[in-house]
Amino acid sequence: MRKRVILTRSEEDIERDREVFEKLGFEVVPLPLIETVPLDFEPPDLDPDYVVFQSAKAVRFFLKRWRVPEKTKVVAVGEKTKRVLEDLGVHVDLVPEEWSAEGIVGSMPEGEGKTVLVPRSKKGREEAIEGLKSKGYRVFTVEVYDTRTVTHSQEHVREVLRGGGFLVFASPSAVRGLFANLQRDEILKLTKGLVIVAIGKTTKNYLKTEGVDPDIVPEKPLMEEVSREILRFWQRNCKIIDRHEAEDH
Repeated sequence: MRKRVILTRSEEDIERDREVFEKLGFEVVPLPLIETVPLDFEPPDLDPDYVVFQSAKAVRFFLKRWRVPEKTKVVAVGEKTKRVLEDLGVHVDLVPEEWSAEGIVGSMPEGEGKTVLVPRSKKGREEAIEGLKSKGYRVFTVEVYDTRTVTHSQEHVREVLRGGGFLVFASPSAVRGLFANLQRDEILKLTKGLVIVAIGKTTKNYLKTEGVDPDIVPEKPLMEEVSREILRFWQRNCKIIDRHEAEDH
């Protein structure tokens, strides 16, 4: 198998991640299946007890138009989101041990009527919101960006997938993007020749509902961790095959 990684995030995210893989000697093949579009929104007239950020994108878009009140506690879903907040000068009060919606809900105390503000994607999932409501919080949401599918020519998608390597999905939206580009049966056939990487439990579970079993699910949804897991997999399973293929030529 070639030392090749197919990245399916937005173009700007792919360019941001490219260096991480190239430093480890991987060829990076961009296949952007989603794009992020900022939405026009009104900053809420609210001083919440908590503001919960479930992605770095939510941070970037929301804090362009809203300032965190002094007494509001800030929750970040993971280290990447925390870093973006701290780069903007925002103190982070809580990062759950499990970097997921379930982790956020489990790490926060009982709500007792306190308010939580959740800046989110227009297609954001409901797990964190419903979980916080069940703990007694009053939850307010504001949609700050949308994630849309990017389409390519079918032949281009086939060519990329036939090249082999590691196919990396960072969100259910990217998975949906792939199935919007090709017929389901063809995707299932083509992905059998690839190592499927799912970043996060939500992405893993969504892939499985579509009939695709991920081969790699890194413990932490950081691209540095993802790249190391891919390298370890390649060294264990692919390096010898790759050398033999080179000798045959």
